[in-house]
Amino acid sequence: MTVHNNLFQWIRHHKILAVFAATLLVVGACKAAEMLTPAKEIALIIGEPWKDMQARSTAEIADHIPNEIWYRMPKELAYLRFADPKHGFVTPPAKFFTVSFDDDASIRSVRMSPQVEPLPLQEALDIVLDLQNQWRKSGWLPTDPEEPAYENTLDWINRIEECRSNATFWHVPDKYQIAVGIACYGDKQHPNKKRFMINFSLGRPWYEPWKYNFPLDPNKPY
Repeated sequence: MTVHNNLFQWIRHHKILAVFAATLLVVGACKAAEMLTPAKEIALIIGEPWKDMQARSTAEIADHIPNEIWYRMPKELAYLRFADPKHGFVTPPAKFFTVSFDDDASIRSVRMSPQVEPLPLQEALDIVLDLQNQWRKSGWLPTDPEEPAYENTLDWINRIEECRSNATFWHVPDKYQIAVGIACYGDKQHPNKKRFMINFSLGRPWYEPWKYNFPLDPNKPY
C-alpha cells in the first residue's frame, strides 16, 4: 500500500508530467499499432466509375461528393495497385495518397508519395527505380527526351542530393501518363540529415512533348 500511496501522491503533485507521460504512452501505442497493421489496397483504373474502385479495394475510401470536394483519401494506410490488366503496377504504402474524380464520378487522377516517412536518398531512389522497372515490363514508355528516366548513377545521385532532379514522365499512348520525381524534404526528426520525398501523379495524358516544335530522336520510343 505504501508504494501505491507514494505513486498516487506523486501523480497528484506532478499532474502535468503525468498527463505528458500518459500522452506519450498513447501516441507510442498508436504508432506501434500502425506499424504492425498491414497496409491495405486501393485498386483502380483511370476513367472507371468511383464505385468500381470502392468495390475492388480493401482500403476504405469515402464516396465522391460532386460540386463539394474533388478528391478523397484512403481512411487507412494504403498502397496503390493500378488495376489495368495490361499496364498494371503496385506502389509501396503511402501516407499521402489522394484520388480525384470528375463530375460523372469517374476516376480522374492519383497523387501520392509512395512512402510512409521521408527517406534517405538511396531508399527513395530504389523505390523509383523499382516503379520504373514495373512500368517498362507493363508497356509504359518514357515521354520526354529532355527528362530521361531515373538511374542509379553518380550523376543522378548528385542531382537528387543537390535538390535539382526534375520529374520524369511515362505514358501509355492515348491512355495514361505518370510524372515521378524525388524532392528534398526538411524533416524535423532528422534536422542534420537530408531526407527525400517522392512526388507521383497519375492520370490521362496531359504532357505530350511530341506536339511541340523540337526534334525527336526517331530511335527512341517516346
